[in-house]
Amino acid sequence: MTAIRALISMIGCVAAIAGTVAAQPVVVAGTGNPDLDVPAVQAAVDRGGHLVLAGHFSFDRPPTTPAGKPYARMVTVSKNIVISGSRDQNGDMPTIEGGEWPFLVDAVDARVTIQGLHFVRPRAGAIWIYAVAGLVVTGCRIESVEPTAQYAIDAGQVGPVSTAIFAGANPHPPSATQLGQPENFSGTLAFLNNDIDVGVGTTPGAQTLGIVLFNVGRSPDKEVDIYVSANNFRNSTEPAINFRVIGGRASAERNVIVTGVTGGADAIRIVGSGSYLITHNSIDCGWANGAATGINVFAQAFAPEASAIVVNNDITMSAPEGTVFGGASSAGIAIRGFAQANWVLNNRIRGRARAALAVMDLNGGIPGNNSFVANDLDGFQSSLTDIFVDAGVTNTAVIGRPARVEDHGTGTVIVPMQ
Repeated sequence: MTAIRALISMIGCVAAIAGTVAAQPVVVAGTGNPDLDVPAVQAAVDRGGHLVLAGHFSFDRPPTTPAGKPYARMVTVSKNIVISGSRDQNGDMPTIEGGEWPFLVDAVDARVTIQGLHFVRPRAGAIWIYAVAGLVVTGCRIESVEPTAQYAIDAGQVGPVSTAIFAGANPHPPSATQLGQPENFSGTLAFLNNDIDVGVGTTPGAQTLGIVLFNVGRSPDKEVDIYVSANNFRNSTEPAINFRVIGGRASAERNVIVTGVTGGADAIRIVGSGSYLITHNSIDCGWANGAATGINVFAQAFAPEASAIVVNNDITMSAPEGTVFGGASSAGIAIRGFAQANWVLNNRIRGRARAALAVMDLNGGIPGNNSFVANDLDGFQSSLTDIFVDAGVTNTAVIGRPARVEDHGTGTVIVPMQ
């Protein structure tokens, strides 16, 4: 029933957007000349309605920063619009090549759809959603995103950074002093059936991410419903899906994630307040740094997390043979820091890591009241133990088939089941 309600909600969002646009679309054909293509697309986007892009576009020129705006981009989307790609006679999607943030959506009271476009070598990222009142990004292909030093500076990071699709008013990870503008967002935000290959052989030390949402939505007056569903991710060095501090509800469902070997963090990362559902994802986590996590749920003191449900995911920890799992974060699924009252149910974990399941302290935060139920660990090879409960952790429930448990917590309940 949850999936059906989600589908109905997404269909309603698409229908609402479609109802706002003109019957006759504007068609813009690419020329391959950035000095013609960028202004032509911007002029068409400024009209709103329905824009169809066809052919090959080059955005390979310096970005612009509109007066009074904090971030550079190629094209600004500020009105109700559907931007669609028209396939050519060979069935190929229109291509947008290059450009630092080809599209930045700054449309606090508008609904936007971007569908069927192929982004090749965008710099920093392909789509930045800065403000919106309803969004669908579907059927797009994003290939070989180039990390940039400028985006790293914007995000407060060291080394070049890229994010294929970013939603947030501030790319700096949320903190007590970096709160962004969550009120910029409302309605349903859906990221569906996209193919994202962030690139191979990027600059050493670069951070390459997939779909990232930071400080999106504000409870109770500007809540959002977020769906990241049926996307394919490849070759990331950092999270393919990254939810941090969501004012509302967020789900990641039926995504396929295959990390690269270089790098290593969390394939899916859930941080801070919000209501989260992580289900039916397939994750092949092959980072070789020995500290990677398939799914990591944690929280900080300023935005303690609760109510994440991690269920029916298929995780393979495929670090190369000989990898030394020295990092405490090495696990198939981990719950850390101030994370409270989370459920990890019926997940299948294979491969090799320090532990299959772990609940641990982080930066002074102690998890409590978390439950691991009916997870399948058959065939998993741990370097430490199957299930690890850190010192200070309280009231962890472990229910399922017998497994090796290293318990340093308080109030841990272990119920073996055949």
